[in-house]
Amino acid sequence: MARDSSVLDDDSAAGHDGNVPRDGNTTLLDRRSYLKLASASAVAGPALAAATGNAAAADHDVITVPAGQREVIRVESNETLENTLVDVTADGATVTIAAHGTNWTIRNVGIKGRVTSENAVFGISDRQGGTSRIENVYLGDGATDGHRHGVGLWVAPQHSGHIEIDRVNISEMGDNSFYCSAPGYNGAGGTVDISNCYSRDSWVAHFRLGEGTVTNCTAVNTGAHKDGRGIWAWAPGDVVVQDCNLAMNGRHYSVVVGANGGSSTVRMENTQYDTGYSGGFRRAGGSIDLESGNGTSPEDVVPEGCPTSAEAAASGNATGGESRIVSATDQRDSADLPNVIVFDGRDASTATTDYAFTVTGDLESSTDEGATIDEESTVDGSSAEGIVANYLDAYRFDGELESLQLDGDAAVRVNGVEIDPSEFDDRPENVLLVEGADADVTRYEFVVDGEVVPSNYERATIDDADAITDGHVHGTVANWKDAFRFDGDLEQLTVDGPGAVSLNGEEVDPGEYGEDLPNVLEIEGTGEPASYEVTVEGTIAYEGDDDEVTVRSGTTVQSSILEGSQRYRFSGALTDVTFTDGAAAVRLNDETVDPDETGDDELLPHVFVVDGTNADGPSTYSLQVDGCVRKADYRNASVDEGDLLEDRTVRGAVGNWLDAYWFDGDLEDFTLLGDAEVDVVYNARDQ
Repeated sequence: MARDSSVLDDDSAAGHDGNVPRDGNTTLLDRRSYLKLASASAVAGPALAAATGNAAAADHDVITVPAGQREVIRVESNETLENTLVDVTADGATVTIAAHGTNWTIRNVGIKGRVTSENAVFGISDRQGGTSRIENVYLGDGATDGHRHGVGLWVAPQHSGHIEIDRVNISEMGDNSFYCSAPGYNGAGGTVDISNCYSRDSWVAHFRLGEGTVTNCTAVNTGAHKDGRGIWAWAPGDVVVQDCNLAMNGRHYSVVVGANGGSSTVRMENTQYDTGYSGGFRRAGGSIDLESGNGTSPEDVVPEGCPTSAEAAASGNATGGESRIVSATDQRDSADLPNVIVFDGRDASTATTDYAFTVTGDLESSTDEGATIDEESTVDGSSAEGIVANYLDAYRFDGELESLQLDGDAAVRVNGVEIDPSEFDDRPENVLLVEGADADVTRYEFVVDGEVVPSNYERATIDDADAITDGHVHGTVANWKDAFRFDGDLEQLTVDGPGAVSLNGEEVDPGEYGEDLPNVLEIEGTGEPASYEVTVEGTIAYEGDDDEVTVRSGTTVQSSILEGSQRYRFSGALTDVTFTDGAAAVRLNDETVDPDETGDDELLPHVFVVDGTNADGPSTYSLQVDGCVRKADYRNASVDEGDLLEDRTVRGAVGNWLDAYWFDGDLEDFTLLGDAEVDVVYNARDQ
């Protein structure tokens, strides 16, 4: 077994060099390429020694990864990695364990702390047709917040043998807990058997595979981090699910079969599943066969023998079979912390209540009033946050209650007396919620005259791609929610798509807030003939009946002018004014603008395409270049009025269509949320 010293900012062990590759004129960007650990042997960079020592109990080794570094541990053919705890609690520390030979074993390994990168923590495959095994492993501390931060266990597409995955605990990953579908979908056809495993609050999917079994496993969504599909079966199938609990709590499908045009088969037996999200099942391609013993009462339980801490895994002392909710330990004497705050969700009209509060003294969880201590609640110094449903959370503290925020209507009591949370809430008073729909993406834009901040109200996600500038907000939702809190008044609201918008809990009509086309553009003739083209990022309309004006795609107009003026109204930003012949005066909202500063009329050479035609549902994206960027109709792409261009950044969404953009310079950044295909064509015009 080989272990590399920690390396700073080195992604090569995950098959990702940090740059967009270029091969000839065409490059296909696939988000899965960022996860592959096939090139794990090609680590480069300065060697920086990581601290290594023996645990106090002498029954396992401890590897401590320094801040800002990533440890890479390789397990070769016929080798065993066992009884090891990897400590990644330092800021920015993370680890990758790569095993890509044959007949290897990983057992009794615990990862302590949240991993911090998009790389897989365990990248595995058996490439010589043998049988390898990973067992008694803990990755339950999760990953840091961030788009696709954390892939729990990734099986590379080159896997041709069989892997037994037993008693592995993975939680709060940003890109699948057990990501095992690549060998069957587009790889060497290897199989996996997953047994006695636990997955909680991981995005995309908990158990994702193309062929194999899932036995006596639990998948849980609580809303504390991210919500994923319980079982996601990819081609070729079949996938056998036995004796499992799929406790999705109405937050995602229990089982999805088929993806990216491929079909599969799921056979379920003696499995309890949740039906609260669209009936619990989605058949994108293939079938779900319900055999005997199934039901709709799943439980959140860790399978017997599955570890519940990094130390238990590393020492081989896991017991499992326990609830995620644990009892209080090491409580202080109540005289040290005389005050009690209780969050009681038992009689609330909302399904759950999110809370956060700060006190002026010390603070810890407690079992007062019969409350349980939930591992999902967090205490950080004198602050705490958590979620209650039809149960109680309680805390003891000294000093005074300084601030309190509540999303939901659980009762709050301090020392037995119910209080009004609004008296302690210093957040902006209004909340706007944009709720997406499965049918299509929804784009929205609004303006307020006060402070505005993103919020997780009603379990909304906080999306880095949403733009907030001086009270002006725009973003995109599909089958999720965005929420914002703000002070002052809602002045302007534009919504394009099937989504709904509510203000302070009441659904609103966007047409009642401001004008649909708030901006005014005037072109004034000089007495000499001039021809021009205007492009905006939203919608443009001509205020007149001049036959010379041609409106193209709702975002672009063309016309000629001799004298007088032509007036347009539009939404979004003015992205380009180009005079193809002559010149005229241009005024935007009564201010003179220079057409040369609104765009670049040269033909941009490269094109970026986001193709959602074969994706499993809508996808959103953002990209940034260091040159110019414009919308394009390349490959019959739609010119979508809802996609947003700001300077050198684009934000948009695709359903079953294509979006395309001309650009020059280099592609600096790209983010994709969903399964759309992405293509970059350099020198597409053969200039």
